[in-house]
Amino acid sequence: ALTFGIDLLERVFHRVDRKVTRTLHICCGYPYRLDEDDYPKADPEAYQALAPALADSSIDAISIEDAHRHNDLELLESFSDKKIILGVVAIARSRIETVDEIATRLTAACNHIDADRLIAAPDCGLGFLGTDLAVEKLTNLGEAARRL
Repeated sequence: ALTFGIDLLERVFHRVDRKVTRTLHICCGYPYRLDEDDYPKADPEAYQALAPALADSSIDAISIEDAHRHNDLELLESFSDKKIILGVVAIARSRIETVDEIATRLTAACNHIDADRLIAAPDCGLGFLGTDLAVEKLTNLGEAARRL
């Protein structure tokens, strides 16, 4: 990613109108089924390694997965002018995060980033969850975000 990925990312957005919000999702791994524990994941330090280059990039918003494996939230301080889409709901777990759990993580994130630049989100796609589980998780996510 550092060798050529950032340059390619910039090429993707070359000549895209600046009114368009340039958003990047960084996926840390994806299981094969719901509630799978042992699946390949990116190095826990990968976000830290990418942070300086992404902070200097033309990207406006960066989506960071945090629910499946919490990050050191000091990472958010690396992105002084970026919006952060923070994954606070696990997308491959049947366990439903409580409103309090999600709100606690969002509040902790606000110790490192202004609330107006923080967007609460699921880690990634919700395809494993099914409609009922996804609705329950997103309902709790919305309620927790309203607490900020």
